[in-house]
Amino acid sequence: MVRKSFYLDANGHVNINQKALDAYIKFSNSIAGHGHPSSLSKPGREAALAMEEARGKIAELIGAENSNQIIFTSSCTQACEWGLKLFFDIEKNNYSKDNIAVSPLEHPAVKTVCESLQLLPCTQDGIVEDNLNNSDISKIICVHMQNEIGTIQPIKTLKRKYIFSDMSQSLGKMPINVTDLNVDIAAFGAHKFGGPSGIGFMYLRNIDWWQPFGKGSRYYTDISGSSNVSGIVATAVALEEAIKTLPERTQKMQAFQKTLEIGLKNLGLNIIGDGAPRSFNTTYVSGLTQAQTTLLELSELGIYVGLGSACSSYSSNISPLIKVLGYNYTTDNVMRISQWGEYNDTDAINFLNIFKKVL
Repeated sequence: MVRKSFYLDANGHVNINQKALDAYIKFSNSIAGHGHPSSLSKPGREAALAMEEARGKIAELIGAENSNQIIFTSSCTQACEWGLKLFFDIEKNNYSKDNIAVSPLEHPAVKTVCESLQLLPCTQDGIVEDNLNNSDISKIICVHMQNEIGTIQPIKTLKRKYIFSDMSQSLGKMPINVTDLNVDIAAFGAHKFGGPSGIGFMYLRNIDWWQPFGKGSRYYTDISGSSNVSGIVATAVALEEAIKTLPERTQKMQAFQKTLEIGLKNLGLNIIGDGAPRSFNTTYVSGLTQAQTTLLELSELGIYVGLGSACSSYSSNISPLIKVLGYNYTTDNVMRISQWGEYNDTDAINFLNIFKKVL
């Protein structure tokens, strides 16, 4: 009997959507696939048209008002770095690091750029609070969905004058409208919602904030260098598919999470962020004693989970996030179980049966 595989590390990476892959191949094999969007040749003009259609589709799907608010990058990390550079330079004449506060829940792509900034407080469940008695703070940097524990941050209530948000984890896992959320600059990564790796994009509320990033020629206002038009076309297809399937996937995620977490608690384990608004796709379990060994043994059985952030899974130290929340767990005590929406409550029961045997 072939055992069913469980891909439960979706917060680290989502496999490319089949329709997106088909679109990538079809475009790459077309006349436009031979063109550079800055070229006046027919292949170039068709490549530019395809790229602008993708930009417009992405803008529409995230609730942007104009397609020119979407700027393509080489990754979500670059979108964060470039976006933060632009964010810091808004009202540059009045810039001071004392005017900016950052959440302690950020991914390293944001955290390492913001190390000298004051931190917003947060609850032990991983929800940031804007209770700093500092009227000089005009800018806030806050992730939308925390990548390790899945907590959803109250972006709209944190609004001061300007807000930057890494929204890479939330797009495709919950409804998003950047205009309604009133964010000023946001960063996204295609591989988080079934697009190809190597494609990210920024949203700018005000395109006048744009400044170049990196050297070399560029198409439009995007990353310097030749555009990955095939990847951008596939990204738009993947995002459209992710949003179209979101209601069905949400039902499965919710059923899986409910059954899973009841079973984990019955094993004497804890769920970090249990009392906070969380994505239905993420469960961060603590109380394990040999999480790394358990992960490897599960992998041999076709069950693929994560140890917190995919970016730090090789570390055996205390997770910076867990330390911020007041816990003393190392990567041998915690495990992140995250899915894209393929699995339901029956799958959760099957997972738990195998998990208990491995434990």
